[in-house]
Amino acid sequence: MPEPRKKFEIIELEIADLAFGGRGIARQDNYVWFVDGGIPGQKVRARTYRIAKQYGEARAVETLSPSPDQVDPVCPHFGVCGGCQLQHLRYEAQTAAKTRQVRDLLQRIGGFPEPDVRPTLPSASITGYRNKMEFTFSDLAWKPSPPASDGNVSSAAGAEPGWALGLHVPGRFDKVLNIESCPLQSDRANAVLASVHGLVAASGLPGYGARSHRGVWRFLVLREGKATGDLMAHCITSGQNFRETRDVVDRMAAELVRRHPFITTFTHAVTDRLSQVAVGESERVLHGDGRIREKLGSRVFEISPGSFFQTNTAQAVRLFETVAETAGWKGNERVYDLYCGTGAIGISIADKVGEVIGIESVEPAVRNAVRNAELNGLTNISFVLGDLKDALRDTGFRERFGPPDSAVVDPPRGGMHPDALEDLIRLAPASIVYVSCNPPILSRDAKTLCSRGYVLGPVQPVDLFPHTGHVEVVAVFKKSS
Repeated sequence: MPEPRKKFEIIELEIADLAFGGRGIARQDNYVWFVDGGIPGQKVRARTYRIAKQYGEARAVETLSPSPDQVDPVCPHFGVCGGCQLQHLRYEAQTAAKTRQVRDLLQRIGGFPEPDVRPTLPSASITGYRNKMEFTFSDLAWKPSPPASDGNVSSAAGAEPGWALGLHVPGRFDKVLNIESCPLQSDRANAVLASVHGLVAASGLPGYGARSHRGVWRFLVLREGKATGDLMAHCITSGQNFRETRDVVDRMAAELVRRHPFITTFTHAVTDRLSQVAVGESERVLHGDGRIREKLGSRVFEISPGSFFQTNTAQAVRLFETVAETAGWKGNERVYDLYCGTGAIGISIADKVGEVIGIESVEPAVRNAVRNAELNGLTNISFVLGDLKDALRDTGFRERFGPPDSAVVDPPRGGMHPDALEDLIRLAPASIVYVSCNPPILSRDAKTLCSRGYVLGPVQPVDLFPHTGHVEVVAVFKKSS
């Protein structure tokens, strides 16, 4: 009989594979361990922190023998910052693992014995690829001990009063790691970030406390047009001591633009919401017109501070190309673009089909989508404001636009609402192209679709987020005859 498993003990494990989300998988005495910081081929000492009946969770604290695919991480904050999990794993091994994960999830959750999962499309750039980064201010600077080059972290850490600007420590809403440079964004964006550090330190105004809800500085959002060169700095503060804060932000904006003339717009928003979400209730433009432009292939898009847009511009182009290639449209189809957001997919495919009807429940996103269609001179695309679970069963909607020949679905992480999925099945489009950032939920919805008259075709993972556990997936479903 194996010894009873306990929390907070040190055990030795051999990492066999990667689970979805980026944690290592190890097996010991027919028991499965999910190991933070572990990668396939390593032997590690790990500290356990959760014990369940079928599995346990642990965190690697020392590498006893490295993986053949282990590499030196490019970021000095790796292992402490929550932005990346896999910088110490060779990139080709990252994409191979993501392919295995998608196949495994479709088999286990979807019940597909041999799904046609293609090799994950790798990102052309694995650093500097992000066109948007959100940084958080805090009234406490998290001070960890330096991580080892393999990502293993000592438990010795703490917080110092003052302020911080950076990224959250994994799993903690109230702990922010000071970061002046991130390898996932461009050198230009890092230069702006470093300047903001210095200007905020000199301002004398306090960072916002996630527990106390006191303080001024809350978020800094940097957005770039990778194909246009535009750059936006968006600062979010609380409404406390507003007159002084406004004057300080005005001076900071002027100084940032003087130092970094490539900043095309600077915006300032105010929020007193308790939630840690980088969205303001009021907004003012201090430089430029409050928007940047980005290009996906030949299409142009306007992006405002709160707009959703794919974070990896180059890979978004490949993602949308994959949607069109996988769908196999002939050019005359009426396509419903569901959860269309600001219209990126619909606008990208408009020249490949007869008509696109986008449906979205967020009003500002619909306004952005209409504007983006105008920018590109498109006349065969319409955008409708509405809740998907109501719109698809609305007879007036169907009479206005007609039934779909095909549908593109790009839902949020929770997947399609069950009612919306049932309504889409009843509309019976000949093909459904499902774009998912959450392969377990895709696998669940795929099972439902294939139990209701659809056949799963090729599945194409696309890596939009190198060094992380995330993967985007395009799956096509054809209506069986």
